[in-house]
Amino acid sequence: MRLTPNELPAALERGLAPLYLLSGAEPLLLDEAVDRVRAAARAGGFSERSLHLADARYNWGELYADACSQSLFASRRLVEVRMPGGKPGAAGAKVLKELSGSVPEDNLIMVVAGALDRNARRSAWVGALEKAGTWVDAPLLSAREQRGWISDRLAGEGFQPDEAAVTLLAERTEGNLLSARQQIDKLALAHDPGPLSVDAVMEAIADASRFDVFQLGSAALGQDLRRTARILAGLRRERAPLTLILWVLVRDITTLADLYWRTARGDSLPSAMGALRVWSSRKAEFRSALKRHGARSIRRLLVRSARADQVIKGARPGEPWTELQLLAFGLAEPHRMGAEQ
Repeated sequence: MRLTPNELPAALERGLAPLYLLSGAEPLLLDEAVDRVRAAARAGGFSERSLHLADARYNWGELYADACSQSLFASRRLVEVRMPGGKPGAAGAKVLKELSGSVPEDNLIMVVAGALDRNARRSAWVGALEKAGTWVDAPLLSAREQRGWISDRLAGEGFQPDEAAVTLLAERTEGNLLSARQQIDKLALAHDPGPLSVDAVMEAIADASRFDVFQLGSAALGQDLRRTARILAGLRRERAPLTLILWVLVRDITTLADLYWRTARGDSLPSAMGALRVWSSRKAEFRSALKRHGARSIRRLLVRSARADQVIKGARPGEPWTELQLLAFGLAEPHRMGAEQ
């Protein structure tokens, strides 16, 4: 039987299989699957564990002898096999196929491999283990899948995150699930369960920076070029996350754009600010910025934002800190924006 990491907990609650093959390119999901099988084995009375590291020099006969023997100290035993290379070779494949049909009732075998290539996934030894037990595969998550994983993990911690909070966390940790878990763990320590805002996420991510990244947008909106430059320089020295800095700027730019278009269609500025939940402490900043920016400069800011995002992600050539400075300075004073090539 083949399962995803998400399906494993429910399967373990129904009962233990005699064999487990755990593989995958996503280290965090693989490690969590291993931990779940170990915990379920302990709960099921498998109180002893033997570990085999099956590297290139490993004698597979040792595994066969161990797996087919009974423990001298415990009635039930977990036999764990680690295959760093993901390929057992001819000798290992033979032993694994044989074990799939002859595991003693008091032993449980767990084979842990890394990412399996196409040939390995179609191999006879993988097929034998899957048929006799359970195969849990943990591939790398796509950006969309990681976003869903983050949302589920936050919910599991008792949070009710808004979409912006999930988006920020997903963009900040894209391609690094371990980092995402660390940030969620940090949030769980700092906040009680319940609603979770994007501001809470930004604070948790940026709290290690000596220069407050949240002040950058305020400095730019307030047309304070000297302070804007100083904050950017400080963030660069502290190696603050580029995606977080861009997020802060883009958040203020999109708010500015929404205010402009709402008032252009006839809404009053207080009404527009209320609808967009602009904090009282920031209303003067946006009111000042709206006097400097019109439709043309706001469109150029949005184009600049997209360009900075592409440069940061390596999708187009450029220097990320230069792009962030141009964007911040453009928010402060439209004529400093530069060309949008």
